[in-house]
Amino acid sequence: LVLGLVGVFVSLLGLGLFAGGAIILTIFGSDGQARVPIGTVRTDSGRAVVLTDFQISSDTPVPIDEAWFDLQIEVTSQQPLFAGVAPKTESLDYLQGVPYELVTTIDSSSDTFDQITIPGDRVPESPAEQPFWTDVGEGSNVTVAWPVSDTDTTLVLMNEDASRGVDGVVWVLVTVAWAGTAAIGMLIAGLVLLIIAIVVLVLAFRAGSDRAAAQLPTGT
Repeated sequence: LVLGLVGVFVSLLGLGLFAGGAIILTIFGSDGQARVPIGTVRTDSGRAVVLTDFQISSDTPVPIDEAWFDLQIEVTSQQPLFAGVAPKTESLDYLQGVPYELVTTIDSSSDTFDQITIPGDRVPESPAEQPFWTDVGEGSNVTVAWPVSDTDTTLVLMNEDASRGVDGVVWVLVTVAWAGTAAIGMLIAGLVLLIIAIVVLVLAFRAGSDRAAAQLPTGT
């Protein structure tokens, strides 16, 4: 009986580890990276799209500690774009008088955001020549670093020549460096425990059968 209970306990532990590893591997993959869609942002008449107030999820709390994970913003577009990350005050000062779309209250859990049209008629200086960006990228598929704990940050999307009409698809990349390794380790540990549990349960079954056989009356 004790051997059987041990086998059941080990099997449940193995199943838990195996299932947990499978879930982590499904979400983050072997490279430890999860890709969260934000959506398509665009402006037909504006010269920029400004994104701020990112919220990865309103339902699931995440540790606000850059040691746990890294965030990046990926932007894809059919035309080359400039993507720059900067403090909110500096980026909005740069766009003073420039027509642009302000995208706020981005929530990945509901795939919603608010978009406000900011009017203007000024043509801004070339974005690539500005010194205040903390990270920049140029092209039709760009990735820029996003601070985990600093909410006073903006992502500015523009055409490389600051012309009107900006269109891009935005993703948040969440990278947990140890997730892939941990998931694979959990899968292996869970599989090993399941094998051990099967062996223990077989031994428990055989021991029970032997005891039952020994208790049977023997013929004379």
